Amino acid sequence: MASEEEELQTIFFLECEELLASAEQCVETLRGGGASDAAINALFRAVHSIKGGAGAFGMDRLAKFAHAFESYMDLLRKGRAELDAPAVDLLFDGVDVLRLLVEESQHGNPAPAVRYDAAFAALRTAAGLDDEADLAPPGADFDPLADFAAEAPFAAAAAATTRYKIRFVPGPGLLAAGVDPLRILATLKAMGSVAAEIDAGALPSLAELDPGICYFRWQLTLDTAAPFADLDEIREMIDDLATFDIEALPPAAAPKSAADAPKIPAPAPAPARVAAPEARRDKPVATVRVDVPKLERLGNMVGEIIITQAFLARQAASLDPEAHRQLFRALDDMSQHIRDIADAATSIRAQPLKVVFSRFGAVVRDLEKSTGKRIRLEVEGEATEIDKTVVERLSEPLTHLIRNSIDHGIEAPEKRAAAGKDPVGRLRLAAEQRGSQVVIELSDDGAGVNRPRVLGIAIERGLVAPGAALADEEIDELIFLPGFSTADAVTSVSGRGVGMDAVRQTIGEMGGRVALASAPGKGTVFSLYLPLSLAVLDAMVTLVGRNNYLVPLGDIVESLRPTPAMIVRLDRNRAMLAWRGAMLRILVLGEEFDVPNYAADPTQCILVVVRAAGGEMLALQVDDLIGQEPVVVKSLEKNFRKVAGLSGATILGDGRPALILDPPSLGTASARRKRLETQNEPAGA
Repeated sequence: MASEEEELQTIFFLECEELLASAEQCVETLRGGGASDAAINALFRAVHSIKGGAGAFGMDRLAKFAHAFESYMDLLRKGRAELDAPAVDLLFDGVDVLRLLVEESQHGNPAPAVRYDAAFAALRTAAGLDDEADLAPPGADFDPLADFAAEAPFAAAAAATTRYKIRFVPGPGLLAAGVDPLRILATLKAMGSVAAEIDAGALPSLAELDPGICYFRWQLTLDTAAPFADLDEIREMIDDLATFDIEALPPAAAPKSAADAPKIPAPAPAPARVAAPEARRDKPVATVRVDVPKLERLGNMVGEIIITQAFLARQAASLDPEAHRQLFRALDDMSQHIRDIADAATSIRAQPLKVVFSRFGAVVRDLEKSTGKRIRLEVEGEATEIDKTVVERLSEPLTHLIRNSIDHGIEAPEKRAAAGKDPVGRLRLAAEQRGSQVVIELSDDGAGVNRPRVLGIAIERGLVAPGAALADEEIDELIFLPGFSTADAVTSVSGRGVGMDAVRQTIGEMGGRVALASAPGKGTVFSLYLPLSLAVLDAMVTLVGRNNYLVPLGDIVESLRPTPAMIVRLDRNRAMLAWRGAMLRILVLGEEFDVPNYAADPTQCILVVVRAAGGEMLALQVDDLIGQEPVVVKSLEKNFRKVAGLSGATILGDGRPALILDPPSLGTASARRKRLETQNEPAGA
């Protein structure tokens, strides 16, 4: 059983992940030239929070590096160092090494010595920390205003004083950011004489009280000889965490000396009252950290409940609804409640993609240095949420795709200029939810896939027969073969033939797929289609022969029973569906999966129109539709083997297993098989 200190360290490392993501976002903001003051202050607080926790747990290297980083940030905050391009690069390096040191402290993997030494020396030099004595002791107490209070020249009683009226209203996130309101009051008191009035009007009832929120507000009168800049610095420190309004009163209102200033009265207890609904609209939702194994267990239990509910629904289907009205009403209510529970369990596991996307600024920056190319990274949809397990595994495949796009896709600045393009390449990373899927697109405006070169290399290596006629999408598929590479030489970026096959394998293991679209001279788009949840899926149950196949509802466009006029025969094996002004390929599931006794006449079957790869529409021919059903997804690859056209398996309410179709990959696999069969047919057949 974990000790209390181990549990606290676990919480600290979880907080570090959030703080590092925030820090990376702040540096990206600074790089883009936006909101520099707010970003610098937020970055300062993130580094300071990591330093405080590291010192408390005796993580010396992490604490010392964070202190050097924080000291340099302090100079930037005060305008004593210039925020130019080299400074932003130094901040990027600092955040990168900070992440390495957090991983070192958490997992024991030493941060690369060269990387650490270079960044540490650069930060110490920039911050003016010339010897070891300048570094904070590892066990230093965490105090967001300690450095400010230590260096502020407040003891100037004999100097002329100014009276300020200050309104201090802590925001809901102040305490969570590690800022103690009492420390701010103590800092002000050290500057002179303070009179304070406390407003407890926003204090809720005990039942609604959140211990992570400060509900008190202060009206302060400060008499001080300190310059206004010192007060303004406090305001900047907590600018996005609290309201800190400062008003200088006329000179006549100030006392002759600080000794004549009013004293801070003892605050009278204010009666607690429930704030009006309008006053609580922006109250943040309280959060709690839950171990992943507990979430996994919850997901498994929800899955078992769904299977049981489906079984009960199947058994009740044979009963007379009129004679068992109450039973059917209860089953309907239970079905809705189970759906709500499943949705809640899914939302608990969901995380925003920002956790992953925020890391790629550093990846692009490193690739710019190693390739000599100039890249502008654009990120959209980072607030899109997806299953936590997917988020944790996305970093590696997306990194491979980004490296591929920059190394193989985007041209060098001089080549782009010669082609009439912007010398700065554009790399766009976007995410959005589409039905039960999350689609992540990585697009570039580079040269696109050189298909003649890809096909030539494939023929050289014996992957494709000489003279083979392949469609563009089939040539593109060659890129994902193990060991395939178009690089002329092995470099630190690419050339070893690993990466693209690993991308497809990793995404496939998560129940997703990868699609590629490219136009010569215009660029390439990689599309990742991922399930919103790895546990529960809404699907249409179909019947083919005596077998059940499930089609994800998110892939279905329409289902219909075609008339003879809608069917266009190409040959004995192929037919097309005339649908809404378009011709759709009909894929007969009974033929694809060698199902005995399936219905072959499409006019006697149901055609399910689904979205396939590359935006293509495909008509799946099934014998009948059974109905919609939420199902628990089980990996087919982990428990059996990977099968083209299938994304998983499940257990239906009657206890029978059923296969879950993956329409996009099913359409691609079928087209490839049909092409091979046509090529292998004897002449005159």
